[in-house]
Amino acid sequence: MPTATLSNGRYTIALSLYGTDPALATRLRHFLTPYFSDVDGAIPEIDLRLSLHDASAFEQRWIDACVSQVTIRETDAPGFTLRVLTNQGAPLQYAWDANLRVGYRIDKSRRSVDFYGEQNAFIHLIELVRYYGLLVEQAKGSAIMHASAVVERHGGNVIAIGGVKGAGKTTTMLDLVQSGDYLYFSGDKLLLDMVDGRIRARGWPDYPHIGIGTLRSHPRLAERLGLGAVAADHTIADTAKRLCVPETMRAALDAWPSGSGLLSTVILPDVSAPGTLRTQSLDAATIEQALQAPGLFEWPHRFITSTWHRLLDPAYGALTDTVPPALVAALEQVEWLSRTGIPRQSVTA
Repeated sequence: MPTATLSNGRYTIALSLYGTDPALATRLRHFLTPYFSDVDGAIPEIDLRLSLHDASAFEQRWIDACVSQVTIRETDAPGFTLRVLTNQGAPLQYAWDANLRVGYRIDKSRRSVDFYGEQNAFIHLIELVRYYGLLVEQAKGSAIMHASAVVERHGGNVIAIGGVKGAGKTTTMLDLVQSGDYLYFSGDKLLLDMVDGRIRARGWPDYPHIGIGTLRSHPRLAERLGLGAVAADHTIADTAKRLCVPETMRAALDAWPSGSGLLSTVILPDVSAPGTLRTQSLDAATIEQALQAPGLFEWPHRFITSTWHRLLDPAYGALTDTVPPALVAALEQVEWLSRTGIPRQSVTA
């Protein structure tokens, strides 16, 4: 296929297909929608030149050159632990996953990756695109907030739902969407930067991991996700999580059609707090503390999944755990709410 140029306004990918099966490229494009779209007009700087090939085209001599093990990602989520063998000394880097038969040829000077794989290579592919993209965003001045997000159905403003794992980001997001007043915007990360004096919020594609307790609180959603039987199985703990196919998750929710908007509010949930739902505004001192608290922002230069290929080496070496001062000042001016306890509609019998 001819090269397609996709961008979210800051991170731009040139995507080319050299294999015989377009299914992997098609699924990648669906996964990136609506956060990325085809570039019309002038082509911006390309951050990643990504070419997709059949796995069989990865040559044996390249496989033989791969001798050093690198863990790209290690996690409890099934299928998301990724390891490769790689040669790290040559200017052109090879990497090979013998179990999944996934190969990489990486040219750091051109920020290009020739990617070799079939349908089972999808997790490798999206982790490359996502985590390298987060590093590019950080290098260009974006802040990565660990947050779900919704959009006001009528006002169009973005509401961030931030916090550490287990705070209740997904539960709160689903409760707000279920109310009918909000639309789904982003599942796990929110990219923040300044545009014309306002905070621009952009969503980020993810592969949802939903808690069983959350599914039990939303039985109709569980059915639409094909997880009704899992939610009904009470031998499975509420704290366990299940993967949801991204396309299925988005189709199951009322979703905002765009990947970008203006941030108006940050909600900090705590569903573990006893009692029914309480919401209150935060004062300036508490907002300042929240902005400095660990876990609200993420730092891709610390993620091996973002850096193992060293496509941005040595640029990421200068990055720090710092939100740009202008963005901090703007965040201090938006509405901040604490939302503690569990909404009545989410309490199961």
